[in-house]
Amino acid sequence: MFELVIKGVPVQRGSLGEQISYVASITFGDVVRLLNDGHLYIPNIPELPDFAQRKLNATRVKAIARYILETYQDGTTFFPPICVNVQPSPTYRDGNIYLPYHSVSLRLTDGQHRCYGIRQALQDIQAQESEYAIIISQLEIGVLIYAGLSLEEERQAFRDQNLLVQRPSVSLSHAFDKRSPTVLIAKELICRVPQFRDNVETVENGLGKHNPKLLTLSTLVTATQRMFPNLKSQTDLESLIDWATTFWAATASIIPNDPWRIMNKQERATQRQELVAVSAVVFQALGMLAHDLLVERVPAEDLVKWLSRLQEIDWQRDSQLWRERGVTQVGASGEPIISNTKTNVDACHRVLREFVGIISMINVS
Repeated sequence: MFELVIKGVPVQRGSLGEQISYVASITFGDVVRLLNDGHLYIPNIPELPDFAQRKLNATRVKAIARYILETYQDGTTFFPPICVNVQPSPTYRDGNIYLPYHSVSLRLTDGQHRCYGIRQALQDIQAQESEYAIIISQLEIGVLIYAGLSLEEERQAFRDQNLLVQRPSVSLSHAFDKRSPTVLIAKELICRVPQFRDNVETVENGLGKHNPKLLTLSTLVTATQRMFPNLKSQTDLESLIDWATTFWAATASIIPNDPWRIMNKQERATQRQELVAVSAVVFQALGMLAHDLLVERVPAEDLVKWLSRLQEIDWQRDSQLWRERGVTQVGASGEPIISNTKTNVDACHRVLREFVGIISMINVS
């Protein structure tokens, strides 16, 4: 009888001796083989009576495959273990888990996107006829093996595994990211732009009324992505950082009354009610304006001259300019509000382009 032998360690899951799980690992190649042979079963079809998983998201699969191909060579592919329910309970002896390959049921309770992402990554690199396919197939992923769970317990395991997971804020994720070039630029800008130094929230996504920071790291990264929309590589970032630093410093020096300076929480709370210049919408639109200037090949030393007309803008939130151009709307009690939507960002971008004097080619006959 052909057996799948996996080295593992037993883990006591409850107070009763039979409530045993196992911690093990399998190679990426084994994951693909088990998927292709139908032995790694994913109960994600709602119409079937053994439904116990969410539906597959093809976009997530592609993103995970891309993540693997971008990280495996330097050993920074970080995956939590997948979780599998083995039916019937496996045999364990001498540090090994023995599974009858052709009759065992390996029901995935968590990690279907990782498994399909692994298969997609191997398919992609094999299509390139790359010698690295062997390396990827030999990488390992951790496996938490549940022994003989009932369908009800399996569903409960899926629910608990996903309910108890809390994603970090986007800002905190960016703060810990050492890989994305736009994130690296944004974090460097915090150090180099005087108005950003000690003035950017790097943990929370939002700015509550008691938070005196100017903007969040999430907003600054989004603005940087709009500034450099096609940036994929960490190569030669220094020149981009220098240009971006000059752009933000020049903009800060031109907007009247230095609204981006460090303030106490009461001053900032009042300012947010009065000015659009400190809104996430404006920072993103300024990132788009910066991209326009890059396309125009404006050198850093000319940015102050190009941006000088920003001082002519009425940055008050209740200005008729913003309302007429669709950047602000009238709230229920008559106050001007500005929502962080793509529509509002695009509308703000058009206003900034007009004041700076950049003509949209769409409007040129």
